[in-house]
Amino acid sequence: VFKIKLHFPSFPKATNHCTTVFCANLPITLPPDQSTILSVDEYVANLLSTLDSTIALPNNRAASATSCEDSITLTNLALEMLSIQQQYGCKVAFNKTLMQVEFSSFDGRGDHCLALSRITGALFKVVRHTLPEQAVSEMFKRQTTQQRHVQVFLDTLEQLEEFYSNLSTIDELCYVILPAAIDTKTTYRIFKYDQKVFLKLTLHPLQAAAVDIAFFGPTKQVAKLREIYDEKQGDWDPECNVYTNLLRIFNILAFPMRPTAGDQSDSLQASEDSSCGICMNYHDAEARVPIISCDNEQCSLIFHVQCLKEITMKTICRQSVVCPMQAAASQTIL
Repeated sequence: VFKIKLHFPSFPKATNHCTTVFCANLPITLPPDQSTILSVDEYVANLLSTLDSTIALPNNRAASATSCEDSITLTNLALEMLSIQQQYGCKVAFNKTLMQVEFSSFDGRGDHCLALSRITGALFKVVRHTLPEQAVSEMFKRQTTQQRHVQVFLDTLEQLEEFYSNLSTIDELCYVILPAAIDTKTTYRIFKYDQKVFLKLTLHPLQAAAVDIAFFGPTKQVAKLREIYDEKQGDWDPECNVYTNLLRIFNILAFPMRPTAGDQSDSLQASEDSSCGICMNYHDAEARVPIISCDNEQCSLIFHVQCLKEITMKTICRQSVVCPMQAAASQTIL
């Protein structure tokens, strides 16, 4: 649909005329030869023929018909984005051509966001999201509208409430050491059981009962904890959260907690006691902490995995696994 404004002060001649043409609120630039026509009747007939054949170029870039279609598409997409923003109380960021759109800060959804890329027309694909990969369905990977993508995203988040609640409780009530940077895509936590034993808890995002436990520490202690867990796994109560079930299985009141900001002396002492027995640091170059301990019950040291690998390579000819500090001392004596 074109909007045409014509002014012919010298009618029936077209001299000194003023003509403005719009397509969907976009100005149309007419061919130069249009201004050379002297008769109003001929001028109007040529103008209509020009518009009908879509020779006119909006802003000298694209055919008028294409421009109109693009303008209508962009308008509809903008209205759809506004509807999504109002419906879900989220923030929307986009580029000028609406080829890249990002929805974030959904009401009550934490740090989650969804980034889309426009393929053609009103169809988008997901290019970035904050969901665990195990929770992403085939529907999530399809090309569809913004509204449908956001709806599938939020429906999935609703299914993940128990998963995130369990991890949040572990983060709050346990001394979590890994991952160093916790985000919404991570499905595991490694936390302290005691000074030398660590638990690795892995949860399936969409299956609350799918809980995997691994232990790190001295062989005898790990074997005992594994035996207890295997024996009492049948007592798992689906009505309780993961944290409570673990307390009941291991018959303890609580897991060790991270020292608070106010307990600076305790925090410093804890870091010193947990420093790697090889590099003497608590964090290694990649911000990892020591989680491997010696089977020697007389040894209270604990080590970074990478530090232990490096020193083990130096003592690979030895037939038994011994404390790295003992191995280093033996080499010095020899």
